[in-house]
Amino acid sequence: MELRWIQRTEASARSVALGTFDGVHRGHQQLLKMAVDCLPPGGSSAVFTFDYPPEQYFRGQFRLLSTFEQKVQLIRDCGIGEVAWLPFGPEIASLEAGEFVRRILVDELKAVHVVCGFNYHFGKGRAGDVEFLRQQGLLHGFEVTVVPSVHSSGGELISSTAIRNLLAAGRLAQAIEFLGRFPAYRGRVVPGEGRGRKLGFPTANLEIDPLLVLPGEGVYLTWCLLPQGQGVPAVTSIGRNPTFAGQVQTVEVYLLDFDADLYGQVLEVQFLERMREIIRYPSPEALQDQIRADVQKARQLLGNL
Repeated sequence: MELRWIQRTEASARSVALGTFDGVHRGHQQLLKMAVDCLPPGGSSAVFTFDYPPEQYFRGQFRLLSTFEQKVQLIRDCGIGEVAWLPFGPEIASLEAGEFVRRILVDELKAVHVVCGFNYHFGKGRAGDVEFLRQQGLLHGFEVTVVPSVHSSGGELISSTAIRNLLAAGRLAQAIEFLGRFPAYRGRVVPGEGRGRKLGFPTANLEIDPLLVLPGEGVYLTWCLLPQGQGVPAVTSIGRNPTFAGQVQTVEVYLLDFDADLYGQVLEVQFLERMREIIRYPSPEALQDQIRADVQKARQLLGNL
């Protein structure tokens, strides 16, 4: 069981943040900040994580807030120096909690300070908890800091599960508050049906990782980052094109005041605000009028951001 590293250093002492960190939401950010604050003299801050949340691995159903690459970038953006990880599978799932501490935290990571959330569990059968971790810290000579729960302005517990549910329900404003940032998705532009162009509003049809939880079907004000770094405001539709009896959900991005061939390029779309739900219109002309109104509304909303 060999750890995989991103930006590994030769540090002989580390503060280590433990967690899955799907989405790197506000609760995760507090935990990561603590790991940076506890940086040992001459040492490094690190995260130990998995490629997929263990509970989703056991269910055999994946609903993610971020790809692994996005997660690593968000973790690094919080000031963490190194990311160590393992693909979650039978070998790590069968590792006893005490063995996890000895082999991974002590021998591999050389942890002198461990930071985890209040509900962190680890080891075979989730037998290890924060109290066990504290006991192991006394045995092996590392400190343990447990970060308490983080709540929204409305008092709700901030968690990856809650954010997945908010996004799926189209409750974008609350998801943004929980995340502490705008949800962002990367996807390659692939050929679509071409209906947007026929209506006078050509769209980029994005192919997004199917394991990611998308915002619920609707029309959104978004910000699109092009490969060359240019940012362009956009109106993005997530839906099944009910006006044309569509069956497959698509993500279609209409970039305002921009016209170029984007086929094959990878775009990042940040979701800023939900504008309306998806409905079936009696004719293509009626849909065209609605899209025109959507674009006008998007321009007005941009002035408030």
